[in-house]
Amino acid sequence: MPARKALMGMQGKPASGGIAIDTVYPKATMAALKLRKGDIILSIDQKPTPSLEAYGQVAGSIRGGEKITVDYLRDGKRKTATGKAIMRPYETSDKAEVLYDWVPFKSGQLRSITYKPKGKTNVPCILLIPGYGCGSIENYSKSYNGRLIDDWLINGFAVVTIEKSGLGDSFGCAPCSEVDIQTDIDSFDAGYRYMENLPFVDKNKLFIWGHSMGGTIAPEIAKKYNPRGVMVFGCVFRPWSEFLLEMHRVQKPLLENLTLTQTEDFTRTIQKIYYEFFVLKKLPEQLVKIPEYKDLVISELGYKPTSNDMWGRHWKFWQQIDSLDMARSWAAVKCPVLVIHGGTDYEQCSLVEPMMIEKTVNEAYPGHAQWITIPDLDHFMMTSKDWPEAVKNFRDAQYAKGNYNKKLSAQTVQWLQSQR
Repeated sequence: MPARKALMGMQGKPASGGIAIDTVYPKATMAALKLRKGDIILSIDQKPTPSLEAYGQVAGSIRGGEKITVDYLRDGKRKTATGKAIMRPYETSDKAEVLYDWVPFKSGQLRSITYKPKGKTNVPCILLIPGYGCGSIENYSKSYNGRLIDDWLINGFAVVTIEKSGLGDSFGCAPCSEVDIQTDIDSFDAGYRYMENLPFVDKNKLFIWGHSMGGTIAPEIAKKYNPRGVMVFGCVFRPWSEFLLEMHRVQKPLLENLTLTQTEDFTRTIQKIYYEFFVLKKLPEQLVKIPEYKDLVISELGYKPTSNDMWGRHWKFWQQIDSLDMARSWAAVKCPVLVIHGGTDYEQCSLVEPMMIEKTVNEAYPGHAQWITIPDLDHFMMTSKDWPEAVKNFRDAQYAKGNYNKKLSAQTVQWLQSQR
């Protein structure tokens, strides 16, 4: 198997012709190459880095021990640094044995990281399915996911995390930004099968956790494997194109200071675009040619002639999300379900979603679903008193600074223990 990805150890921002270094961290690749604050990285291994996106693509492919050449400017003079990339360190925990492994997937391998309570055997286990973004599981220890995992560990639950296609140490897989929703579902299907075969887990006490878009994927896995239980938080039930209209009516005044009449004008126009994109399955390049739609296709859908990117994923991903029939998916889930709603969640901003999940499951299997609302819980698992404070807390990255809402852990642990 290949080495772990390199730890570049640099923060920077776009500058003329490259990326200007703000911070260089010790014991990482850029420090080993003796780069310093103020240097402007022009290219890595002869691949230009004119933007943070380009830098990320190049740096994200480098593995520990590989030879690396960086061309940069220092005080206006072009220089070159050559050396070996420093491997990302393995995570450690005072609460868990942190187990790194590979999971076969299509023609490649996905990295898995499993957290096992220290000294425990025959433990219940949770498969963690995160939101839609292409962020690596390597970052969980610095986010809300890490705080939730820690609380599950303290209460005796192991946790399995698995990379989406092409992320982290994974290799031989298509990039996350280019794959469809079925690929995401397949990756967590592989993760569930991996969890089932871990020698230290109690195979009768397997659970699934789905956050945000992970709550859309969770029933797709659960209906196939019938785990002991499923927990979802901050997810949707209605077709994506329908939910987005309600989200816009909440978020446009909140995030962009639009008046309600301005918001309504926007929503009625974007509704036409969404119908043609999501329902009629028209291509973004077709929609951008319609004069009435052009500006919004560019500003709201993020259309660029040379890119398939839309909201961080391939545009086909969103069309497929909209086509999923969540009523049928949830009706096919036979195990107990916990549905959590955050009262200050301005991302999943509607009571309709948890209500419909609960009703659909209970219609098929009476008494199986429970819905709870945590009034001061926002989408990023922080404590926020209302939507405006939740926006501020997100912009200030309070989720990385200890503002984790422990009520979420308490409610999930209470429910998990009741299922054991």
